[in-house]
Amino acid sequence: MTTVRYVCVSDLHLGAPDSTLTQLNAAGEFDAAHPSPTLLHFASSLRRTLRHMAQAAQAQGLAPTPPTLVLLGDILDLGISPMGQVARVFTQFVEALFPPGQEPVLAPTMLLVPGNHDHHLWRMAQDTLFVEALRQGQIHDDLIDHSEYRDRPPGSEIPCDMLTAILRRHLPDEPLARVHIAYPNLCLLTPDRQRGVVLHHGHYIDPTYRLMSTINGLMSGQTMGDLSAETLEEENGAWVDFLWSDLGSAGDTGREAFSLYQVMNNAGASHAYADQFRERLLDRVASQLGFSGSMPLYQGITLRQLVGALIELTLTRNAQGQRNNFLDVLPPDDLKNLRAFIGGPALYDLQQALRPDPAAHPALPDFDLSFVYGHTHKPFQQELVIEGLNQPVAVYNTGGWVLDQPTMTFTQGASAVFISDAMDVAALRLFNDPVASQMAPVRAEGLQNFRDRHNPLLGALQAAVAATAADWAAFSGCARDKLEALAAAALNARSMAHPYQKGARP
Repeated sequence: MTTVRYVCVSDLHLGAPDSTLTQLNAAGEFDAAHPSPTLLHFASSLRRTLRHMAQAAQAQGLAPTPPTLVLLGDILDLGISPMGQVARVFTQFVEALFPPGQEPVLAPTMLLVPGNHDHHLWRMAQDTLFVEALRQGQIHDDLIDHSEYRDRPPGSEIPCDMLTAILRRHLPDEPLARVHIAYPNLCLLTPDRQRGVVLHHGHYIDPTYRLMSTINGLMSGQTMGDLSAETLEEENGAWVDFLWSDLGSAGDTGREAFSLYQVMNNAGASHAYADQFRERLLDRVASQLGFSGSMPLYQGITLRQLVGALIELTLTRNAQGQRNNFLDVLPPDDLKNLRAFIGGPALYDLQQALRPDPAAHPALPDFDLSFVYGHTHKPFQQELVIEGLNQPVAVYNTGGWVLDQPTMTFTQGASAVFISDAMDVAALRLFNDPVASQMAPVRAEGLQNFRDRHNPLLGALQAAVAATAADWAAFSGCARDKLEALAAAALNARSMAHPYQKGARP
């Protein structure tokens, strides 16, 4: 028997109009007074499932404590949605998870691993740390110098003031009510340091968000396998902030889309955005280095042409690849990038986490590793062979809760990942887009190989889901209705904006 120690969710996009967890009124506007039925049914079903698992563990003589909720990035939709709207929906989320008068089934302390949509929360935390250092008479060279990348929670405590304020407002009498940030990776280990899980939102697996590292790599020859997660953030963190803080003011591109994925679905929009970014980047180079975009570099090739080619190789081609791969859970290029990230930045952070006591753990090649990420909105579980490790890595994707395009696809959906005290991992597959108004039932899944027979967490989760099947069926109905309503609204909006698209023409 085993107990649940962590529950991971990602890509809720709370506050986004296209999130299944954001309630809209009949006019398609944000409804602050009424939580989304999908949110309420998810929270209720999750609470009952966790309570059943705790009772089963107690019957086996164990003394389980409430598991910690890991918010694995893009929990808030800060890229597009107003701050107040996002804060209100996160408040609804907290209220649904911790209803008054009921024994809590989740720990009051949460962990946040920011993604690209809520990366600003990490920057806010860095600002706070910098100001606190100033009050103590210290002036660091930059924000990055005192941001603790290696000493991650639960060992370190980097506060997320915004989410902590919301959590404490709802739990005023709970002294441990707080949200800690772990970024870019969260490393979880067993006491004997022989097994562990590395969690990352997934944006640095995506070439779009490591553009600056790509540019540096072309000049230095380094690849992602040579980089630490800390270096990735040093080189690209400001770019992630720049991308999302400016998208809402990017002219027609920003007004047409509430998320980058919708920009990706429009070839003209993604090319237009790439052109705008090229000119802004050239302006920055000109102001800082004095180089003109028309300056020749090699055999008549200008700086403008080189920067345009780099953006085409990263932003635009990646956008087109995403548009053409909605039916593929893990396209070849995505698989290549995933392997490179696990074998490079993820293993680097794992080594840092193991370093305090090198004699207490085996050599890294023998480490039993699982890797959890989101970002793609396409949940899956599978093993991957990673160079440098003697056994395959178990990879779990948490999916997403938004409708990325009006035409639904069976690959898109959401999953929650459960992690036990022994670092066993199991996926709670919540939904995929409905096909002909039919959705697969909520279910617990493993890797679907021999490892599942030796995973007590998977069996415990399967039993709990079976015991709460009626609750999860009600959740599935709400999720289906919400997705179909979002798809209908998106199709209607697109046909109104582009009347020529009506009819059989694609």
